[in-house]
Amino acid sequence: MLHKSFFTAIVFLFLSTSLFSQKRIKIPVLDYGSVDEFVLKLKPEQCVNIDTLAAVISREFDRPHFRFRAAFRWVTENVAYDIKNKRHPQKSNSNANEVFKNKTALAEGYANILNAICAKMNITCLSVNGYLRQNEFPGTKIKKPNHIWNTVKLYDKWYLMDVMMASGYFENGDKIFTKRFTERYFALHPRQVILTHLPLNGNRQYLDTIVDKNTFLRYPKVYDFFFDNGIYALRPADGVIPVFKGLKKRFYFKSMDSLAIGKIEIRDGKKSEKIQNTFTQVDSLLYFDYVFESNKKRTLEVFVDGLPLCTYLIVPDKKKKRIED
Repeated sequence: MLHKSFFTAIVFLFLSTSLFSQKRIKIPVLDYGSVDEFVLKLKPEQCVNIDTLAAVISREFDRPHFRFRAAFRWVTENVAYDIKNKRHPQKSNSNANEVFKNKTALAEGYANILNAICAKMNITCLSVNGYLRQNEFPGTKIKKPNHIWNTVKLYDKWYLMDVMMASGYFENGDKIFTKRFTERYFALHPRQVILTHLPLNGNRQYLDTIVDKNTFLRYPKVYDFFFDNGIYALRPADGVIPVFKGLKKRFYFKSMDSLAIGKIEIRDGKKSEKIQNTFTQVDSLLYFDYVFESNKKRTLEVFVDGLPLCTYLIVPDKKKKRIED
């Protein structure tokens, strides 16, 4: 049974932590099925250039969020990732009209064409330059900004969008980009996306307290389950955990909605087998304890119902070693 005072303290922590504040930014929850269907059935003569496309969308939809969704889906469906120029971005199309014509782009081109279509429909959509963590483990350095996404203003609120990431996914060590639309990167929640996207302009984080680059690079590595199930808080928040043999550490996370969790598993080290771990769940809060049997450097992966949630980097606790010496 979860002790009342402990539970109160945890709830207070979630409520008071500025990084994961309770302020929610959300596009109206609507069924975009008819919008997507319309976009997928557009004929070539309706998409001659950016102007004609914007005009067709504007005639069909009068609400800004529907118009934006149509523009977003058109880009994800019709623009392919320019994989051959990934290492040579200067050779790729970045001008919106060139992207429209050639139908290939890198992140900047994806962002620019979405901005251009929206501008024709009087929707404010801007590019956001910053850092993207995809396969990096906690503590991995990223020297230069490596990604561009969008922020759009709808009904006097700003929303984060990643049209490039929504259009597909990388495979084979980022050598192949497979087109497949995912909702995951439409209307990204600030409390979630901050673990993978860090804007150079801190005001584009839309959080009460701005997260710095060092903090961002040390966050746990998160997977699809984290986004798809509305998980917005992980503790420890620092993805690099110093340990010593016998250390008992508490892990917990919270979701925006209650989840029916069946099992929690831990993989302690890349080559280790997954071990089922007992846990406690109270509404949308879940926590469990784990005892470290070694202080060796390694990864620790957390699985929820067989799916990866996050990865931590385990390192020796140097302070503990000095005390023992």
